Amino acid sequence: MTEKVRFIGMDTPETGQCGFTEARNALRGIIGGQRVTRTPGARTDVDRYGRALRYVDVNGVDAGLRLIKQGHAVARYDSRDGYGSHPREGAYVRADAASPKAACVDPNAGSTSGGTSGNGLAGTWPQAGDKYPCPQSRPVKGNEGSMIAHEPTDRYYNVTKPEQCFATMAAAEAAGFRPAKV
Repeated sequence: MTEKVRFIGMDTPETGQCGFTEARNALRGIIGGQRVTRTPGARTDVDRYGRALRYVDVNGVDAGLRLIKQGHAVARYDSRDGYGSHPREGAYVRADAASPKAACVDPNAGSTSGGTSGNGLAGTWPQAGDKYPCPQSRPVKGNEGSMIAHEPTDRYYNVTKPEQCFATMAAAEAAGFRPAKV
């Protein structure tokens, strides 16, 4: 059965908005064809468009919280803007305050491919062979299992699957990650 779901307590860019593609791809990477658990937790069961309001967990991991931590979503639709509190609100708001924010690029400004982006990386993006790319504006990959952050020049960068992406290593370190040694 297919059910349209609106994640509780968070918001992502809409189709055509800056960051939409990255957020969609990040969610696909989190879910990866696995079974999800949909848990109620809002004041109402459905939104005004008929979508079920649910938390979405994948193997016990909160997909909405992970999107917020990665900077692909913001904590919203909660007690701060009149929708009522929800059980995971505190964690979402804290994660949002600590998460990297995506830099939006004017889609009419031309391609960054082959040039230098604002983060100082030259060449095409993502890097050739990168199995789990972060957005070019946040290239540092943070692995929550090890709490190690990888820069694009690191040996294992292209095979590291990030749970969080950061604009700089300093931002990753501020979030509790340590730089990779190799």
